[in-house]
Amino acid sequence: MKNATLFYHATFHSMETESSVYKTLLVEDGVISGVDVDVQQAHQQGASLVDLGGVHVFPALIDAHMHLLDTVALSAVSTSVCSLGDNAVEPHCLAGVEQVVRQTAAQNPSKLLVFSNYIAAAMDEKRLPNRLELDDWTAGGGRVAHRREAWVLNMDGHSSSCSTALLHALGLEEEAPDGILTGAVHDANLGRITDHLASCISPALLGDGIAAFCDDCARYGVGTVCALEGTDDSPQDAMTMLLARLAGAFPVDVRVFPQYMDEKKLARIQRFMGQKRVGGCMRWELDGSVGSRSAAFPEPYADGTQGHLYFETDFLRRKVAGLAQRGYSLTAHAIGPDAIEQLVGIYEQLPAQMGVAALRHRIDHCEFPAKDLVDRLTKLKPYVTVQPGYAWVDKRFLHGYEQWLSDQAVQQQIPLRTLAQAGVALCGSSDSPVQPLDPFLQMRGMREFYLPEESLSAYEALKTYTVNGGLMLGEQKGMLACGYEASFFTARENLLDITPAQLEGFHAQSLYLRGKKYQPQRGGLVGLVSLLLGKKRPI
Repeated sequence: MKNATLFYHATFHSMETESSVYKTLLVEDGVISGVDVDVQQAHQQGASLVDLGGVHVFPALIDAHMHLLDTVALSAVSTSVCSLGDNAVEPHCLAGVEQVVRQTAAQNPSKLLVFSNYIAAAMDEKRLPNRLELDDWTAGGGRVAHRREAWVLNMDGHSSSCSTALLHALGLEEEAPDGILTGAVHDANLGRITDHLASCISPALLGDGIAAFCDDCARYGVGTVCALEGTDDSPQDAMTMLLARLAGAFPVDVRVFPQYMDEKKLARIQRFMGQKRVGGCMRWELDGSVGSRSAAFPEPYADGTQGHLYFETDFLRRKVAGLAQRGYSLTAHAIGPDAIEQLVGIYEQLPAQMGVAALRHRIDHCEFPAKDLVDRLTKLKPYVTVQPGYAWVDKRFLHGYEQWLSDQAVQQQIPLRTLAQAGVALCGSSDSPVQPLDPFLQMRGMREFYLPEESLSAYEALKTYTVNGGLMLGEQKGMLACGYEASFFTARENLLDITPAQLEGFHAQSLYLRGKKYQPQRGGLVGLVSLLLGKKRPI
């Protein structure tokens, strides 16, 4: 057995069924070639032996929806504002936020200060800080207020606030005179903000951010990420192209979904990809979010705000059909019922050879489908990426849904159990950096869902991050079976037995990628150069 390794002394959960387990796993050239192989026989035939010490082993997880460039950038330069603990969010008022911002400004000499994980719904004031407040808070240490650029990103991912200096640098004074960007205005300018943020990140900091991201994946047992990247409002989108050149050398697998409708940009990034994929958020957002009161519901929010669709249906139908005809798998952000209905209706009209079954089209988020849409989803069976960790946090800490939505709207959240039992492949994801990369937070949200009767079992929740992710990608990932990629993680506890509460703070013991144990990454300029020079895999 050349290049063969037998892993033993562990319980290998194949995920083919809930009870399917093996005692040994044989790996050759990064692929599983045998299960329950005799240890002595394999050793006699030349296989290397790895004693795993009695742990539980699961397929490496697949995060079906996250934003890699933003995650790396924020990891490199941002300060987290809020944290969850003891059934409360801290800080919970602007005075507390002011302390965080002033302390960071005093300690950080950078021209641009970035603050992530701000939770407006948890604030007593129920809002983001305005530009004048940010000007005042960032003026410490003898610096002139108007020279400090500050950006505060809200947890909903669809609103943020800027200091006066940052507004001026971005040319957004007219769009946001108070410094607060929300809904469609925020989303239409996020590429401009991201470009400016990227210009302030040195190569060494970029290397640090990439290393921190990969190490986080290993900590959580994540072996593959679906990276939704790119903005049409950025003229060159140079950082996304740089990421495309680097991501193929990451130790974890990256599968890019270009968020372009611009055909030239799509063609430039497609050459790095192994399959044709397009869509996600940004230009492919069909509506906004509940937190920014811009998700498309037929009725107004409690404050009278009315969400709306971002596209005319005829335009979107032509765009989807044209790309599907050329063999692209498509996805789009749809949260409110009107947006979900719009995308479902378009998918339903695609010819069979261009439809969901043929090209594995997705709906991302799909948070509030109307009842009649649930029936259509069970028939259509698109791949649906979900992040129930947000609903779990909202119900316990934020109470944003009950604040802004009617009781009827709250009750029409995506019925996880109903869809899973009907054979709809739900794909777990974090939406990082909107939420932490932590897959176990999302699994807890699935098992303790906002609507208890629609909660998933431990096995079904784990399937969303394993089996279903592999099906969505059309790759031999997400199961421990012969012919599948030998990527897996080890854990002392059995994820199929522990309680939802035990998922809090859960980490993998070790991550193995294509049969090799993951090693912490080197950051800085040296790490970045090694990625540039490293052997690339398709993304």
